[in-house]
Amino acid sequence: MDEILILQMGGTIDKDYPRTRMGYNFEVGEPAVRRVLHRLRPARSIITTLETLCRKDSLDVTEEDRSALVERVSTSTQAKVVVTHGTDTLLTTATHLATQLTQRAVDNKTVVFTGAHTPEKFRDSDADFNLGVALGGVQAASPGVWVAMNGLLLPSDRMDRDDTGQFLPKRRQLPVTV
Repeated sequence: MDEILILQMGGTIDKDYPRTRMGYNFEVGEPAVRRVLHRLRPARSIITTLETLCRKDSLDVTEEDRSALVERVSTSTQAKVVVTHGTDTLLTTATHLATQLTQRAVDNKTVVFTGAHTPEKFRDSDADFNLGVALGGVQAASPGVWVAMNGLLLPSDRMDRDDTGQFLPKRRQLPVTV
């Protein structure tokens, strides 16, 4: 079984209550993946390595953060990578990574992005479900950049979000006739 590299970028999945006195904003904390894997107890044959690239709300992810992700994925010894990321710009980062991997002719990596609409620390969070789909998906999918959200596993260029923030398959664009 191949080792899976899990990279934390931050986002709602990792958000926690503020640790500062009088704080009112959620803070991106320790990787939720550790707690989720402890609860889910995946098969012993699934070996994971966890690294933090950044701990940011996805609206605060910069081009430098995306470049660091591209570099880390490109140079990793692992061919299977799961990226936890905030949902607001998850598709932007996934598209950027896919483009950069193609330009660099890195065609042996299977990368699955996932996140959560509700922090993992909350009782009704979707974090466990999304991470489970991502871990299964990264082992089964062909090389490329994928997104695992809302029970879907799709190539990043075939995933979209609706006005409520739910991830769904992109609708095919019908040709315009004049």
